[in-house]
Amino acid sequence: MKSLGIIAEFNPFHQGHQYLIEKAMKDTGSDICVAVMSGNFVQRGTPAVADKWSRAENAVKNGVNLVVELPTVFAGNSAEYFAEGGVGILEGFGCIDTIAFGSESGDLSALLEAAELLNTHHEEIHEKIQILTKQGHSYPKARQLAVQELCPEFDENLIKEPNNILAIEYLKQIKTMEPYTLKRRGYGYHQSATLIREEMREENPEKFQRIDRSYWELVGAKILQSDSKRLEEIFSAGEGLGNKLKNEIRYVSSTEQLIERIKSKVYTYSRVSRLLTQILLDIDEQAVLGSAKYIRILALDDIGAKFLKEVKKKECAILPILTNINKELKDCPQIADTLDKDILATDMYNIITKSDLYDYSDYIMKPYIEI
Repeated sequence: MKSLGIIAEFNPFHQGHQYLIEKAMKDTGSDICVAVMSGNFVQRGTPAVADKWSRAENAVKNGVNLVVELPTVFAGNSAEYFAEGGVGILEGFGCIDTIAFGSESGDLSALLEAAELLNTHHEEIHEKIQILTKQGHSYPKARQLAVQELCPEFDENLIKEPNNILAIEYLKQIKTMEPYTLKRRGYGYHQSATLIREEMREENPEKFQRIDRSYWELVGAKILQSDSKRLEEIFSAGEGLGNKLKNEIRYVSSTEQLIERIKSKVYTYSRVSRLLTQILLDIDEQAVLGSAKYIRILALDDIGAKFLKEVKKKECAILPILTNINKELKDCPQIADTLDKDILATDMYNIITKSDLYDYSDYIMKPYIEI
């Protein structure tokens, strides 16, 4: 059974996802599509528009055969860690043949060359970025300047677009899978997830206003409860962000207002937004750098079930496979801390969305099976 892997958020699932899956499956001759999907909080640092179980079910109903969770410590992080988690889980099956992803470039050779250059000069680029950020540049700008200086032959346009950046990070992580990229067709072809989310808000403004308010109350309370030192230890903090949050919290009444007051040339909107979710879930350096990977099943169809059966029969998976954490967690103590963040994320999401804390708990919910 030839297999294709993708990394996605499905926030929500849209035509662009469908196009990538169908085209990549056809071009690579794959029999199954396995998706690693963000959980209840997404990379941009907000609660997802629907819970992870619903989004996984919807993906399976639209052509994905198996959906597994990208742990929260990776999902709510920068492109580097998002890619590390997603690629690591796909390769953790031990038998995924191809990884597919969209990119603005669509040129796999150029992206591979860029990934190789960035890997080769990783230490020098990292040191240069640290110097440039201390001089007042944002991380994205510092990275661009560092790459331009250390790798003059590098096409800087490849690290200006978000999907190119993610594509390069995927390629830097890949060890066993064949990469496949598809040029994104743009807004003229497929409605973007951003536009769909905006439409959802317009159709049900009261619901999303309640969610925004609940999220703000939880985040605001956590900031007020934490001292500056602890806030500074949260993974996306540093450089005085803890103090700045404590100083600004009393002047705002929403997460949007707080982000607007904090963001600057150095502290990008995305970084501050992710930081707020990391504060809520207490994700510090140890939680990220000491994280463990696992294959947690969220939804599957009969093809996905057959694939899983083959994986178990061949014993090719190098990561634990979880379908019922009440039973399996006892045999995998090494993943407990990372899994605890997923469980906490679900609990917080349920509070935010006014969902029952018991019925929708990670201890109670079971994978969706499409028959």
